[in-house]
Amino acid sequence: MNELDTLRAAQPDVPAPSERTLDAALARVLADAPETRPGGRPRGRARRAALPRPGRRAVLAGGLGVAAAVAVGVVPVLGGHGSAPAEAAVVLHRAATATRAGTDTAARPGQWIYVESSVRGVPGQGVRWAPGEDADTPRPTTTFHIRSWYPATGGKFRDCEPSGRHGWCTPDLASVVRQVNGREEGNALLPDRNGWDSGNESFVRSLPTDPALLRARVYAQADQKNFLKNFDRDQTAVETIADLMQAHIPRDLRAALYDVLARVPGVHLVDDAVDNAGRHGIGFSRTGQGQSLQIIVARGSYRYLGDRLTAVENLPGGVKAGTVLRWSAQLRVAVTDKPRQRPT
Repeated sequence: MNELDTLRAAQPDVPAPSERTLDAALARVLADAPETRPGGRPRGRARRAALPRPGRRAVLAGGLGVAAAVAVGVVPVLGGHGSAPAEAAVVLHRAATATRAGTDTAARPGQWIYVESSVRGVPGQGVRWAPGEDADTPRPTTTFHIRSWYPATGGKFRDCEPSGRHGWCTPDLASVVRQVNGREEGNALLPDRNGWDSGNESFVRSLPTDPALLRARVYAQADQKNFLKNFDRDQTAVETIADLMQAHIPRDLRAALYDVLARVPGVHLVDDAVDNAGRHGIGFSRTGQGQSLQIIVARGSYRYLGDRLTAVENLPGGVKAGTVLRWSAQLRVAVTDKPRQRPT
């Protein structure tokens, strides 16, 4: 007799919980579990809970029993603090596990990162175009097809003593080749003054893949925007994660991003999310700073599909609540030997 059999015998009139309900209940149990150090050793006082292998099996069985008990209402379990709601956390941890089992290809110096995508949105709000820049500026009702080639090494600031009235150093810009609806335009990618550059292969591979360490880096980057009005630290962290998701990043880093997202309060699961190419998947959504950001991934494989950013209140510039600020679809990411070369 297992835990569920025991619970059913104790309360025969209570219907059996669904798998989805069990997942949610188990997530609530896991949310209160102590974090572990890399290698599996629990942190701090929880060290005494590190049991021999048979003991761990017993703890796991007990955890499932508690999850079943929560699901059928036998015992109360408090939800975890500082983490996504239970259902989203379970799916995000599944996404991390599936992603770590995949494969990826690193770009060598001198190679280029190819990103093919489609996007629509509001220039200067959700889309990185200056408002009214030209006829090829994306708009909320018009989708644009974009092919971009980024140098794998990205740009950087030269090592120098700050000089001039503003105390700036001279940046080495990364030249980016971009084709918008087939029309080519050249771009210079300005590196981030704080060294955060999601388009730089060297940078993304320098980020930690331990979820706790990565979470600290993500929130430190988010804090660079704490001067903004109505600053929401958790929402800005989700925006930082979404920005990294769009890049060519190693699978271990992408998996760790899912784990970090599972620990962000307010992140909810969207059962049916659709990217700008019409592909259906699941979404992870959070609302803050007057906007709702949804990260969309493929169901089952958890491959990144795109994102959707929507205004939930009236924003500066005459943007009305309900306006789609950005709706994207990532169609292909690959490594090429030169710009304008399309992957086979």
